[in-house]
Amino acid sequence: MTLGDFWNQLVDCICRPPRDVYTVEDLVGGTDGKFSIARFRGRRQDVTLVNKGGLSLQCSHYIPLDAEGKDVRGKDGKLPCVIYCHCNSGSRRDAEEAVYILIPLGVSVFTLDFAGSGLSEGKWVTLGANEVEDVQCAVDHLRSTGKVSTLGMWGRSMGAVTALMYAQRDPSIAGMVIDSPFSRLTELMLEIVEEQKLPIPKPFLKMAVAAMKRSVRKRAGFEIDKVSPLDAVPQCFIPVLFGHATEDTFIKIAHSEKLHTAYAGDKNLIRFEGDHNSRRPEFFYSSVSVFFHNTLQLDAVLEGGNRLNQELMKAYNSAIFTEASQTPAESHSSMAIDELKRWGSTVREGLFNRSGVRSDAEPGDLINFEDEEEAQLVAAIQMSLLDAGSPQQEPAAAGSSNGPLEAHAREPVQVSQQPQASTTRPPQDAPLAAPPLLLPQPSVLSPLAGHQGPRTSEEEEAMLMEAIRLSLADAAGEQSAQQSSLPANASASLL
Repeated sequence: MTLGDFWNQLVDCICRPPRDVYTVEDLVGGTDGKFSIARFRGRRQDVTLVNKGGLSLQCSHYIPLDAEGKDVRGKDGKLPCVIYCHCNSGSRRDAEEAVYILIPLGVSVFTLDFAGSGLSEGKWVTLGANEVEDVQCAVDHLRSTGKVSTLGMWGRSMGAVTALMYAQRDPSIAGMVIDSPFSRLTELMLEIVEEQKLPIPKPFLKMAVAAMKRSVRKRAGFEIDKVSPLDAVPQCFIPVLFGHATEDTFIKIAHSEKLHTAYAGDKNLIRFEGDHNSRRPEFFYSSVSVFFHNTLQLDAVLEGGNRLNQELMKAYNSAIFTEASQTPAESHSSMAIDELKRWGSTVREGLFNRSGVRSDAEPGDLINFEDEEEAQLVAAIQMSLLDAGSPQQEPAAAGSSNGPLEAHAREPVQVSQQPQASTTRPPQDAPLAAPPLLLPQPSVLSPLAGHQGPRTSEEEEAMLMEAIRLSLADAAGEQSAQQSSLPANASASLL
């Protein structure tokens, strides 16, 4: 690999990460667009939008259906909607987690392939700088249909950054779920350089970042410095629910903590186990459900409130009837019924304040059982509502495809707070990391002395490239010396 190739790969890590390649058959609902999550049915409507730059954006709108197969509508004929924003190497396929959480509530989900991602046009990813305009395009489209009432946003990684930066310009958004955002792109880049042990001498780090900014500007046409949600959140007052994995080594949880501290509006931060791309635990999704129930005002805009709550109350009433008809030896603990009722009232009344945010919420607050038998009963009732078998696609018409069912299976509800494995495709974020060189840090740097006056950007880049070249040569010499000192059989085992 030449030094030029190495530098180009570094730039591509920022503005041209791996692209998610898929077909319509891979989307929830397949080619027909019809699907069901246990007893909750829905349909997918695909649409192509054109963004501010003239690029076509491939989008999908997931809409809940009633028992007769008609679109669910609110009291005013409109429906709440959440816009899902994917990560840097993702696509609208990432929205599966939102579809499974929100469709049973009676909330539609709109998602899109950002320009440069998935099946949309465009060559470059800008980590939120231009993706904000794509969100604006989606919001304008949804409002022009006259079928959407309250709007929310849900973003992960790059999508979370995009949502935060968009929130500054549109205070009408009802609420946002922000999963694993970074605070400033420049800070993230410096952290990655240190973590990956790239062969860039520390005295040249700032120079390397400056050179990277120029390369990204020339190639993708955006300013790295402007991708800074930390500068936007002091002017944001939309209720927000932050979430971040404690073992995230790509974007450390400190980024969310900084954003949470600086955020001006009502806010909450939920910490959970896992890494950057792992499936989120059930208690996080439960918190998301309650958050959107409140911020989207489902009790006010939907006839009878959210659909999952209605089904829970039916199950609760059925459980009461079963309890009364059984002998004491056959019946479940009556306390379990009380816990189920409390869970239902949690959804109806909300644990949060009037803005939909609770500052003292802790994992497990939504369901806090003291008895394992009680927990199993309520979990079984929830499973019967949401997980009575894998989510099913509607029967496909002749010659069409619904896509693999196993790709959309959702794990049963678990009372445990531990992350659960799932066959649902999790969002995949490509680390902004350099190509793996596996070279140690250089031990000798050639001094660059004798320069008088300020240097031009070309001179700085030349100096940086020379420093990297010397570092690579020095590290390669160390590796060669190490290998030559090993026995022949040991050296062969390294190949």
